[in-house]
Amino acid sequence: MNDKSFFKKNKGVLIAVIVAVVILAVLFVGFKILVRVGSPKYFYNYLHDTAGSLPAEYNPSAAEGADLPVAYSVKETDPSEHKVEETVQVNGFPVGNYIRTDRIYFSPDFTEKLCGVEGMLTFRGNYARSMSSVGAPSIDKEKFASGRWTYSTGKVLKSNGVDYWSGNGWTGQPILIKWDEETKKHMNLFDSAKEAKELTEVIYPGMDGCIHFLDLETGKETRPTINVGMTFKGTASLYPDGTPLLVCGSGDAQTGQFGENVCQRFYIYSLIDGSLLYEGGYNDDMAPRTWHAYDSSPVIDPVTDTLIQPGENGVIYTMRLNTSYDKAAGKLSISPSEMVNYTFTIKEKYSQSGYLWGSECSAAVCGGYLYIGDNAGTFYCLDLNAMKMVWVQELNEDINSSPILEIEGDSRYVYVATTLKYNYNSHSMGEAAIYKLNAMNGQIIWKKPYEVHTVKGYAGGVLSTGALGSGIVSDYIFYSISKTPDIEGGYLVALNRHTGEEEWRISPDMYSWSSTVLTYSQSGRAYLLQGCQNGDLLLINASNGKVLDKINFGSAIEATPVIFGNRIVLATRSEKIFGVSIE
Repeated sequence: MNDKSFFKKNKGVLIAVIVAVVILAVLFVGFKILVRVGSPKYFYNYLHDTAGSLPAEYNPSAAEGADLPVAYSVKETDPSEHKVEETVQVNGFPVGNYIRTDRIYFSPDFTEKLCGVEGMLTFRGNYARSMSSVGAPSIDKEKFASGRWTYSTGKVLKSNGVDYWSGNGWTGQPILIKWDEETKKHMNLFDSAKEAKELTEVIYPGMDGCIHFLDLETGKETRPTINVGMTFKGTASLYPDGTPLLVCGSGDAQTGQFGENVCQRFYIYSLIDGSLLYEGGYNDDMAPRTWHAYDSSPVIDPVTDTLIQPGENGVIYTMRLNTSYDKAAGKLSISPSEMVNYTFTIKEKYSQSGYLWGSECSAAVCGGYLYIGDNAGTFYCLDLNAMKMVWVQELNEDINSSPILEIEGDSRYVYVATTLKYNYNSHSMGEAAIYKLNAMNGQIIWKKPYEVHTVKGYAGGVLSTGALGSGIVSDYIFYSISKTPDIEGGYLVALNRHTGEEEWRISPDMYSWSSTVLTYSQSGRAYLLQGCQNGDLLLINASNGKVLDKINFGSAIEATPVIFGNRIVLATRSEKIFGVSIE
């Protein structure tokens, strides 16, 4: 029998097989899309790429006045022009005008270095949010070492009572600190940790509702886990002078044992004995939004002993802690007072039924000013001593990326980036952007836009926080952009910090929400570390974007890693924390 006769005889069967294969392929792709994005309408997104990188817009004249000592507004950034309505409460009562009794002032040196305590004490290491590594590693081979330690975490039920938060997610950076011997001897550390010379402790609140304590070198537990029972998505903060106080905020409500809703809140713990000293920011009638999440990493002024905690409920909380710490005796207590809280609205923009109020990013501070953005795309400068908005800049889209403050001599600049909101248009394809602003008046110096996808539960644009270069890469600022040009793609870019133009760009195998980490070797070379949603961890030459090494951890790396010397600490959504080294 020849081929033609065989085909004629079995033509119907062959056609049926081909049709079946096509149908199965379509069903498989459709199933994948439904699992990924939850809606058939996003077939379009899978089939159509965005424009990706768009031309930068540069306005050098907007930098004028960045060296002035006092922040001010121009017509474009005047809060009254934007119809901002502000509310301040002192100890639960609304007030008109307010002036803080003890003036808050974050010096530029403190903003960038905190109190000189060795460690990573807050999100991105300092209150400029510009430090992503500690120490200078010795790097010769330019690759990841083969050995690693692994620590297992867990998961906790979401507030919907069905799904789970697991492992560590966005922003989820670990806190690291090298405790001095006098402090260590009074802590509830295990004997092995107390006896370890120069202990560097990893402190890691996780999505499993626990605060884990590990030895940086071994990954072994250093003290008992604190089981809070509320998920932690954001990054905690330590008191910046080494006082063993930890502040962290829950990112989701919890269903109680009787089915009741347990509201999110922020917590203050003593790291002498692990005791809870304070919890606040829950069921607050002042809040314009009922969602009381605290992903924003807290700020603490040690001079006035003031805690500043932004919330996703639309309130910025401040309080004097009245910290009492006898280091020699190992006695620690707080007695919070002077609760001064701030919120604002813009009636034409925000709505009672919306999700626009509140901040998920971490604030940057310098002088007496706080810089922060919110879910509505409103970025503003707040005078902390008058609790009054100085200037406001409308960036249109959700601000998840934390601002980075650049201090250059007497001049102050701030970098901020946006995420495309869900349901932007029929296909949720639109523009997210990275901006450089004049920190004194909020004017836009440059804007670098990208066209991205956003689908339900998977936002596109910039969720990571950038890394501001110095030394050999002092002209660069690095960002990762998610869901561009295809729905699972992304970029890692080096932008010229003066103009916003791309200096180099690479496309990892999958997008990233994890923030880029920048470190400098003892020989002066600059390296980037980038975690991706497919579990890849990339080691990159920061000067040219060349990928030097790659290792896969089997699950999404959403949380931001930390580099301490040659040691890396990172975590995944699959309930694992890892210790890895660069060599």
